[in-house]
Amino acid sequence: MAKINLGDEEKLKLIEAVNKGVEPAPDLLPKLFPGMAEKFDVKALDRAKIPTLEYAGKRSKAAILAEAGAGIGAAPLQIVRCFGEAKNGEWKNMIVQGDNLQFLKTCYKNVDPLIKDKVKGKVKLIYTDSPFATKSDFQSSEGIQSYEDKIAAAEFIEGLRERLILIREILSDDGFINVHLDQRMSHPIKVIMDEIFGRDNFRNEIILIRSTKSVQAQFEEIGSLAVAHYNLLFYTKKSNIRYKKLEKILDSTAKGKWDTYWRSPNRPTMRYEIFGIKPESGQWRWEEARGMRAKANYEKFLKNDGDDEMLDEYYIEHFEETGEKLDFVRLGPSKSVQYYVPPRDVKMGNTLWADIPSSARTTGYPTEKSEALLERIISWLTMPGDLVLDVFGGSGTTAAVGEKLERHWITCDFGKHAIYTMQRRMLRIGESKALIEEKDDADKVIVKKGDPYKKDPKPFCVVSSGAYDFSHIMDLRKHKETYIDFVLGLFQLARDEEKAAKYKLANIYAVKDNNPVEVYPIWDDQFLKEVKIDENYLRGIITQSGEKLKGDYYIITPESCTNVGDTTLKNQDGKVIHFQMLTFPYKVLEDVTRNLALQEQPSSQADVNTLITSTAYYFNEDVEIAVKRTSEGLKITKFETKILNKEGNRFEGFSGLAMLLVDLDYEAGKPFDMDKTVFAKEIAEDGSMKIEGLAKRVGLIAIDKHGNESKPFNLK
Repeated sequence: MAKINLGDEEKLKLIEAVNKGVEPAPDLLPKLFPGMAEKFDVKALDRAKIPTLEYAGKRSKAAILAEAGAGIGAAPLQIVRCFGEAKNGEWKNMIVQGDNLQFLKTCYKNVDPLIKDKVKGKVKLIYTDSPFATKSDFQSSEGIQSYEDKIAAAEFIEGLRERLILIREILSDDGFINVHLDQRMSHPIKVIMDEIFGRDNFRNEIILIRSTKSVQAQFEEIGSLAVAHYNLLFYTKKSNIRYKKLEKILDSTAKGKWDTYWRSPNRPTMRYEIFGIKPESGQWRWEEARGMRAKANYEKFLKNDGDDEMLDEYYIEHFEETGEKLDFVRLGPSKSVQYYVPPRDVKMGNTLWADIPSSARTTGYPTEKSEALLERIISWLTMPGDLVLDVFGGSGTTAAVGEKLERHWITCDFGKHAIYTMQRRMLRIGESKALIEEKDDADKVIVKKGDPYKKDPKPFCVVSSGAYDFSHIMDLRKHKETYIDFVLGLFQLARDEEKAAKYKLANIYAVKDNNPVEVYPIWDDQFLKEVKIDENYLRGIITQSGEKLKGDYYIITPESCTNVGDTTLKNQDGKVIHFQMLTFPYKVLEDVTRNLALQEQPSSQADVNTLITSTAYYFNEDVEIAVKRTSEGLKITKFETKILNKEGNRFEGFSGLAMLLVDLDYEAGKPFDMDKTVFAKEIAEDGSMKIEGLAKRVGLIAIDKHGNESKPFNLK
């Protein structure tokens, strides 16, 4: 039973209520019944009045956050490669390869040195184009079906819900989220987002128009109502967040005009003196405060530009930067007070975005979104220097637009095909179109919107989450606390030093089934290089416990640090101790994947977007491949990977290969710039494939079904 803790004043209030035969004050109920406090939370009860979805497997928000806070499923981050040089402490943008759920948990826990205090609570905008849990009819540029979500509806909803709960926690207090969905899943996800973000924080549902080609293709296929739109659910983290109006000037050459204007009604608040003039009857157009601001705006304009011919440009530039419509008032001819009427081609933004494309085909990646769409969202809701996050990165449109609009960005995807697509897009960003106008110090336009961007990307890194080189695991020992959290997480254990302390043994950091869990201290050089777990080591633990140890005792250790397996010994009283070894990296694949699924990398274009979740760790293995040229393209003569299939057996022949990445002009020592992806299903049984345009300096990388890569090499 929870302990009741009432102050003297609260006790008096309770006695008074009992004596009067009335209910206690609402604020006393949670203290009277602390175990049921949430049931007396008026705000929580109000929230509970909104519709909710109930389904098998739905977990509580508290359980999800507690798990993430304990580091269960979080994945330490490793830098794989970086591009560009950053000064000490300067922000580096990130392409994260791994399951976005693991990455979000790492952000929430906020201890990983790569992102500590840089992401949690700092993300201004999250855009997510999550899989729709439907068999979609997206088509690649080759006309092949390229998007098939095989996750059942309830599993999909809960998977996205868990991510959205964590997303809300890492958003800044003035942050925004836009979730891109289709007509089949927008309704249940709207209910889920009301539950997570609060119905008061729902801002709008935006309709995005699909391409005419896509709509026509559906019509020809099904002969019925074709789906012509997508849905964009727009929420803020809190209800009091302000953001600029979304308006658009359709024609930058449009002209405004001056108009002499007053009204015949006679309101005292609108009969003030301006420019030494006060109407004898009637009233000015605006009340005094607005009129004086308009006068000050015009005087500021004259001071800066001094020419009425420049007023439209001045107005438009300010409007495009801030979304604010400036008022101007001046003394016109014959001492008439004139008001500025802005260009008429200014439209208030609405929820139907029919003037921009929602999708694009620039990278050839299925489901690629247009830069016009992301430009509108990012420029509307963020400012330069703000952090933008996309946890379903795909082709990297969010990152590319964020880069060109001078925002910081992070994008995440599990598929290696997506990672190399995004890497290539960023490395070649100078070849794409500029999104904002640039001027020199003399205010002369040097880059127009739509001109070549012509800039190198700001420093960015490809970061791994959930896949580890064993040598890097050993490097973690230099960071003891991170290492402990990591290895506990491998076995779905959370650090609990309070419970562990009762055993009064060294290196106990958790409990498993109420039994102690030791993390073998490889951060100590002596233990790593000289000490091994053997029978003498285990008997030393029994002695250290004062011969009182009994039952199960777990030790998490690298395989190389133990000379024994599970061992049973007795203390001096004859009580049995079962020492159980939790070794890694290889046995961890068996232990962890009993409950967690490791998704395979796509082996065809049709499977590119099936990589939704893969909440299992895996360890990078060497991939070996040999390829020769043929008259029609290439032929694989050797392929080896150590990974196991779902039955626990080695992949035979080329069956473990997911894809072959091709750089048509590769130079050793320089970034690999993927020009083409050959998926396994495009490769014949004898290893041959047709590829046109192979030059002398062709570079290749083989990706196996677990995402392991061969080293880039030049084709002979």
